[in-house]
Amino acid sequence: MVLSDSGRGAGADTMTFGKPSEDAGSAAPRRASETINPSLLDAAIERGGLHPFFQAKLSVTTGAITGAEALARIATPRNASAAPGPYVEAAERNHRIDALTFAMARAVAKHAAEFNTASPALPCSINISPASLNGADFPDLMAGAIHEAGLTCSQFTLELTEARQTEYGPRALETMAALRAIGFGLSVDDFGAGQSNVDRLKTFPFTEVKIDPAFTRLALDEAFAKAAMVDCVKMAKSAGLRVVAKGVETKDMLDFLKDVGVDEVQGFLLSRPMPAADFRELLAKGRP
Repeated sequence: MVLSDSGRGAGADTMTFGKPSEDAGSAAPRRASETINPSLLDAAIERGGLHPFFQAKLSVTTGAITGAEALARIATPRNASAAPGPYVEAAERNHRIDALTFAMARAVAKHAAEFNTASPALPCSINISPASLNGADFPDLMAGAIHEAGLTCSQFTLELTEARQTEYGPRALETMAALRAIGFGLSVDDFGAGQSNVDRLKTFPFTEVKIDPAFTRLALDEAFAKAAMVDCVKMAKSAGLRVVAKGVETKDMLDFLKDVGVDEVQGFLLSRPMPAADFRELLAKGRP
């Protein structure tokens, strides 16, 4: 079963770490040009030029903050942020994607250790590229990046985007099993767009399904899409998977997601991406 890839909404051209995102707006990076500056990629990997922003995940039933997704922002000399999507693609082409991912993981883990003082072991999500699943040493090196901050891998979920036309390599199942054995959660991101299909949920050891916002918008308007959404949520829940919906922009979307049984939500209606210091303040309040 392959789901719809139509209807991407406003902000779809803004990239988080390795995938399109709904996170447009004041907290999103500027996309002045698709031309990348190689020195910014070097700085992101080697010199601390990669800065995570955090967007809260909320429980559908309680409204409390239950986790966060880390979104990469690449610093520029002019105090702005470059859209990371083209840099991720360049890193994949030049076999530097793992180095970029580990830099992100170390930065996120450092902040997550500080978040733990306000909310013990707050779950955090980090995006990874399907290309990284080809590396036999990727699980151990990813775990090492987390352990440097004194944290355990069980606090983190790794999100694999489904929106891009990227097939999993021959080592994917073995690598994903190793990541799960270490303690990482695994999420199918952008479910309902691009390459999304139910067979992957049956084949690979995912712990979470993350619904693409375009799929939610479509389900609000079309009976077939609504039925498909309901069936997918039921199937995921019956398989013991957590279901998260992103891109929640309206109360109608939130009410619909509650009705179909989604566990967690994130989006501009609830909380925008923000720097780590602001996110710590949000955690202290307990909810947006």
